[in-house]
This record gives sequence, structure tokens and C-alpha cells, in this order.
Amino acid sequence: MSYIHHRRILVSLLTPPLGERFADFSECILCHFGYKEDHGYLIVDLKENKLILSNTGHDEREKILIKHPAFCPAKHLTSDITHSLPEEIRTRGVDVGVAIILESSDGKILLTRRAPHLSTFPGVWVPPGGHLEENESLLDAGLREVQEETGLHLEKSDFINQKSEIIGLWESVYPPMLSLGLPTRHHIVVYFHAQLKDGLTADEMEKLIKFEPGEVDACVWLNREVINAIAQSHEGPVSDSTIQPLPLVVKALTLDENQKQSVTEIPTAPFYNTHIVDLTLTERVSTGTKYALQQYLKTKIV
Repeated sequence: MSYIHHRRILVSLLTPPLGERFADFSECILCHFGYKEDHGYLIVDLKENKLILSNTGHDEREKILIKHPAFCPAKHLTSDITHSLPEEIRTRGVDVGVAIILESSDGKILLTRRAPHLSTFPGVWVPPGGHLEENESLLDAGLREVQEETGLHLEKSDFINQKSEIIGLWESVYPPMLSLGLPTRHHIVVYFHAQLKDGLTADEMEKLIKFEPGEVDACVWLNREVINAIAQSHEGPVSDSTIQPLPLVVKALTLDENQKQSVTEIPTAPFYNTHIVDLTLTERVSTGTKYALQQYLKTKIV
């Protein structure tokens, strides 16, 4: 199948001896590679403006964990549903996203709330991130998105030992459940983690933030206690979470009714919300973000 795309980087699947091809919008990436337990390990190679995924022919130590939720729409699509999709959706392929779990020097994680008018995941809390563009490296895409969404201009030299690392891949479909509507977007999201060097604390970074109202309407630096609680919550059609919001409120930067940025307190309860009842009314942390935070916490185990 041929895909026409402008400044969109698509996922390509390399499966010896069958060769390489672009992923179809309606196919489950994990299922393609034979993973039935909602997770697996893949090699990631950004080459010729394609994100090439494969699971053979490389050092096992190079493989990265990829995951999706049990309710992933791509996993449950039938041929009838696929054929009912509009042609422009059915033939668009699988896009590539990049997000950064940005950690301040004092151990807090930055999350942003997507603007309520956005066409995908409105009002959902996520780390800064977005689409990979032509001729960008994965990390450069993440840093560009951080700047576009928060106004923070970061370079590798701002990170401890100038180091960042990929901590996981996430197969993301929107809407996130078939019960909420037919799929309109399908991504592989590459999650990075990077910690800022000494002196770049959450309070100092907050002073520099000037977020883009067209992209986000709030941002917050969360401590380990809250991050742990978010990572323990499990999203699904029915909430089974027992997480209690501690603390009850946190300091955040938000937009007021005049689109002016100000410091305020917001409740933490939405961070632990696991019951998706409406795409535009359910404020929560995205499932992929919870996965990325779980991966981040693993890197902090000594």
C-alpha cells in the first residue's frame, strides 16, 4: 500500500525474511510481531525519515519494551470495523510521536494538560511531546515539543552528563477504546527520560515556563509521592483504582479566563482518574503516560 504524507514520519515494520513495509493504520503493532501479552521488545531505528521497528537480527540488549493496554482498539479491530473507516483514515498509516519525561534536578516530573479544544486527548495530562518531523532526531523532536508547549529551551548540555535515554515505546490509538468511537489516530510514541543538571530545580524552571495556549492550558511539577500514585492507577472501562489523592492539591501554572498564565492550586484527584466515560469531560493522566512513569520509576530503583 502506498502512503502519501507531508512532514509526517510513519512507522515501518521490518520482518525478515518478508522484508520491510509501512504499518497499516488498522493493524496492531504488537500483534504483528506475535506478542499476545500486550507487551514485547523491539529494535528502534530512525532511518530515511521512517521509524523502523523490528525484533530480530540485533543484540538483545538493544531492544526496547513496547506496550499497549489490553483494551487497545488496534488489537480488537475486526475486518468489518476496518472497512467502515473513512478511506483517509484507513490509509494514513501509523504515525510517530515523541515525549520526554523531564525530571528537575530536585526530582520532580513535568506534566502538561492538553488544551480542551484539541482533536485528540483533550484535557488529558501528558509529558511534553508531539509528532516527529522530517530530518529530526527523536530527541530533537522531543526538545522542540518541550519548547513549543512550555517555552523551555533545553539542550543536551542541560541534562546530567548530557544524557537522555529511551525508556519505552507505547502503541497509542485515539479514541483509546472502541466503545468511545472508531479510531482516528494511531501512533507509536517514543518516551525519553532526562534529568536536568544541578540548579535546574522545579521552582527555577517554573519561572521560565510560558506555555502555548493552543497546545496546553496547565502544567505542573509533581514529586515522587504523586508520581508513584499515578503509576499505580490502572485505566479501563470500569475503575478499580484504590489510589487516594495525597496531597489533595498541588501548585500548578494554569490559564485563567483571560488566557493569562498564573500560579494556582489544583486538585490531584484527576491524576488518579481511571474511569473514562467521556472523551471531552474525563480529566486524567493518559494510559501511555502512566506506562512511561512506571518505566521511569524502574530507572530510579537502586
